[in-house]
Amino acid sequence: MYVFLFRIGYFIRLQINKVLTKIVFPFILKGNKVKYANIVRSNGIPVIRNKGKFMIGKNLTINNGFLYNQIGRQQKCFFIVGENAELKIGHNVGMSGVAIVCLKSIQIGDNVKIGGNTVIYDTDFHSLNFLDRRSSSEDRSKIGTASVDIGDDVFIGAHTTILKGVSIGEKSIIAAGSVVTKNIPAGEIWGGNPVKWIRSIYE
Repeated sequence: MYVFLFRIGYFIRLQINKVLTKIVFPFILKGNKVKYANIVRSNGIPVIRNKGKFMIGKNLTINNGFLYNQIGRQQKCFFIVGENAELKIGHNVGMSGVAIVCLKSIQIGDNVKIGGNTVIYDTDFHSLNFLDRRSSSEDRSKIGTASVDIGDDVFIGAHTTILKGVSIGEKSIIAAGSVVTKNIPAGEIWGGNPVKWIRSIYE
């Protein structure tokens, strides 16, 4: 009986969430001046804060929250784009519960799959000089940023951290839980903290 009631409750909540998403999500995109193609599928409602340029290609699918992302740390997707920054997501991209913070430039290619709870940062968030961090104004004015570029057909495993200034070549795979601190060539598998080469995808 309890299992049946739970399933009914879950189904009702899922349907309500779908209706709210269809109503609210387009307003979030337009309110944040996001340029997007005609097909953007959002399961649940993400958080978007855009003060720069945010562009989305065709067939983006994003999963938000525990109803749609049941692999742990069931958070919404976060897209934060700072002033004069540019976040560009290509065609046929899928992601779940990601956090993308763009203060300079983040480019995500076509046919990219990004695993649950991955974070992508092109910023240090704070100055690396301890003296600067003592003053909020100095800290904010001396934050390091560097572009991130993710090539076509890349697969990024769940719980991966991608830090500023890196590029990931097309068709490469990043193992779950990795911390990407260096450039990854095309067609290779890397993993670990920090990431290390594992093998070619063609082996």
